[in-house]
Order: sequence, then structure tokens, then C-alpha cells
Amino acid sequence: MAMIKKMKIMSENAPQPTGPYSQGVKVGPFLFISGQDGVLPNGEIAGDSLAEQTKACLRNIESILHEAGATLENLVHMTCHLSILTEENVSAFNQAYSAYFKNIEIKPTRITVGSDLLDTDIEITAVAYINK
Repeated sequence: MAMIKKMKIMSENAPQPTGPYSQGVKVGPFLFISGQDGVLPNGEIAGDSLAEQTKACLRNIESILHEAGATLENLVHMTCHLSILTEENVSAFNQAYSAYFKNIEIKPTRITVGSDLLDTDIEITAVAYINK
């Protein structure tokens, strides 16, 4: 049985893992990005608002994509966890998210769920397809 070739992807421009996981793992043409919280690369919470934390999550994901030679265009799926799933929070999240993806013609598929999160109001995981 052949071993699956996996490559660890790490960015200094995203928070370093705080547990036994990788920021990203590339397997074949796919890049799987671990959940990125609403924190800055230095680990500080990006702000009190869901919009600020959403932008931080997306910047972190973009930094990890960049390390793998990819961009937001390569994203195919995102799972978005909100600590408080209300219409108001989903609306605030969608505004920040939409602004980030405004120039992306085909947006990634997505699910948004309510989750118990430890320190931030949002966490996003992502999958990208990189045909290089």
C-alpha cells in the first residue's frame, strides 16, 4: 500500500498552532487549512466586533494559501463557526465575508454553524484546490 504524500504548510503571517495540528496540509492538489480564529498573527484577539474577527480569520487563511502558492480564488469550501448563531451575527459575518470575496467570481461553498468557541467569536476552516 502506497503512503499518501502530505506536505505541511506554515505561514509566519498567521497565528502559530496552539496544539498538536498544522496550519495547513497539502495532499495532492488539495490544501486543508485548520480552523483560524479571529486573532492576529501574534495571537491577540483581532477586536471586539465579529467583522474585525472575520477579517482576521480570512487574512490568516489567505496567508496560509499564499505559502502554498495559492490565492482566495483556489478556495473550494469553507466551514464557518460562529459562537452565537443569530440573524444579527450572521448578517454582520456575511457583510465582512462578502467584502473579502467581492472580487472572487466563483465563491467557495460554505456552511455556517453555531459552535462553542473558547476565546473568539468565529473560527473558519477551509479547503483549496491547487492544480500546480
